[in-house]
Amino acid sequence: MTRLPAPWADRLPPGWLGFGLRTWCALVLGLATAFWLQLDNPLLVGVTVMILAQPLRGQALSKAFYRLLGTLVGMGVSIVLVAVWNQQRGPFLGGVALWLAACAFVGSLERDFRSYAALLSGYTVALVAVNCIDTPQNVFNIAVSRASAITLGVFAVAVVNILSGSPAAWRGLADGLKQLTRPISETARAALQHRHDSGAQADIRLGARILALTTPLSYARTELERGGMRANGARLAMVCMLTVLDCARGLGRHARHDGVAPMVADAIARIARRTDLRTDQAGFIAHMLDAIRAEQPGHVPNRDEALAMERAACMLSARTRLHAGQEMLTEGICPPEHDRTIGIAIQPNYVLAFIGALRVLVGFSFAAGVCVITGLPGATVALAQTALTLTLAATNVDTARFGMGAVIGIPCSVLAAAVLNFFVLLHGADMPFLALALLPQTLLACLLLMRPSTAAIGFNYGVFFFAILGLDNHQSYNPTEFLNRNIFYLLAALLAFIILVLLFPPSARRQRFWMGATIVRALERRMAGRGEPDGPARLTRSYDRLAQMQFWTDRLPATPSSTRQMESFATFTELDGALARARNYARLAEQHTLLRPAAEQARRALMLRAPWAVSAPLRQALAGVPAPTAQLPLPTQIAAINLLAGLNAVLRAWQAAEPRLRHYGIIRTRKAR
Repeated sequence: MTRLPAPWADRLPPGWLGFGLRTWCALVLGLATAFWLQLDNPLLVGVTVMILAQPLRGQALSKAFYRLLGTLVGMGVSIVLVAVWNQQRGPFLGGVALWLAACAFVGSLERDFRSYAALLSGYTVALVAVNCIDTPQNVFNIAVSRASAITLGVFAVAVVNILSGSPAAWRGLADGLKQLTRPISETARAALQHRHDSGAQADIRLGARILALTTPLSYARTELERGGMRANGARLAMVCMLTVLDCARGLGRHARHDGVAPMVADAIARIARRTDLRTDQAGFIAHMLDAIRAEQPGHVPNRDEALAMERAACMLSARTRLHAGQEMLTEGICPPEHDRTIGIAIQPNYVLAFIGALRVLVGFSFAAGVCVITGLPGATVALAQTALTLTLAATNVDTARFGMGAVIGIPCSVLAAAVLNFFVLLHGADMPFLALALLPQTLLACLLLMRPSTAAIGFNYGVFFFAILGLDNHQSYNPTEFLNRNIFYLLAALLAFIILVLLFPPSARRQRFWMGATIVRALERRMAGRGEPDGPARLTRSYDRLAQMQFWTDRLPATPSSTRQMESFATFTELDGALARARNYARLAEQHTLLRPAAEQARRALMLRAPWAVSAPLRQALAGVPAPTAQLPLPTQIAAINLLAGLNAVLRAWQAAEPRLRHYGIIRTRKAR
């Protein structure tokens, strides 16, 4: 491939030119169709195309679907608000403010384009209902006109992305899983060799990289045949990667190497090297028992060996299912044993969502007050634009950066629109000329969108360009009209900047505290005998809590104290997981008559409560588990090994977590409820 000779070429985002040309083609197709159909608001087609501009096909198609959904909801709410309070400005603006805040709250709890749909249903009310505050009789016509233009923009984006061969999102997802396979395999290998000690933060960051694949997963299924099944394969692979990581931490931190006979460790390693074995956790434990007793007949695993066997078997079973999940994604073939739907759970940040909703509520009320006090004609444009910017910023971690994007991007868009309107379009009025005139602006907007540091500027510059230009079937070249229209866009940018920078800016320290409190509350429920049952949802939610806490920690200055805090909360999460597994193993052990008394004793010992004398009951429960001798039926041996492993893991996790729990005052001043 020929490389551009310019020295700055290597600093450009890969694929920016193709992305820009696809967006330009969608713009040309949408605008040409809008002018041919004589739509009332052709500029909304351009706005829709720029909002839907995404580098990957699945991204564009998924966002298009949620844009249609959010628009329909917003249109319906707009008509209801205008119908109920068409003569009462105060209650009407209050209803709009509450609806915007509710949509911002829901959008902050959701992720990916589901979040965008919630936000869109909010600011659509501002764009439709607020602009009809003086002419409520026109709300239905405006809603239908807006829906028609948005539908046409969605159609243009879908056609161009399908026909142009834009990069497929699912291939990026498959490549991401493949790239993560290597560090996960290295982690498993190091754990089996008792060399896994990368630290909590490194493991949490690796887990965060795995969970980050939920974003491409959410829109990859829109471009796949049998998308639901193949997306389930990707989720299976992700859960298995987290399981391997979790087992590796258990082997590295809690498997006492001096309690594991070298012969047992060697047998586990031999089973791990056998790539022909594809079975479940119980099957791997059975193979390990056979390998151990082939060298030493009648060997009875002790509790440390049981923990090593259980964690290794769980890891090897996850490794097998990981490859099956990747094959489901790439090949589209689902084995019968993997047809169960896998769920990935996240930890909603209710505090951050509430702060974002409150910012939108107070900010919109402030902007409405300014517009009412000034009494300028056309101030509703500034109010609607401010509401749009505030709502879109609700899900941004750095609201100040988004506000800066508005205060830079919108003036730049006004300048570009002025140049195009008064110096370029005067020399040609046909569609081919307009298409060529829009090409440089579109390429620049797409380039800014693809760079994370300038994405907010690119969004405000590209999306609002057509509204600022006032593109219409009969274009106006009146400077006074242009100035009167855009002074309110500039006022909206200034108001949004002031509100986003000064009003409730997110605090990394405060958000880290709240996420840490969420981890502690989950552990308290678990110690009291409640909590989410063991499974993929619990595992992914636990890692998502740690990933969010690590995210906010990384936004603070790096200190040894921060490292110790992350180690502590990772230890709390391990205790939570160990308790969940042990209770599950106790429940399964109750199905075996010989193990039922031991399982009942284990369930009592796993209720951790004040005065926190935990170790002695756990040791008594361990002593009460019948030895997994060769004379017992194989299922009973496996259940006994799992019960020993679960109780031992809780004991080790408690010994690691107890000093930290006392240090933070969790088990001294706060009792499990």
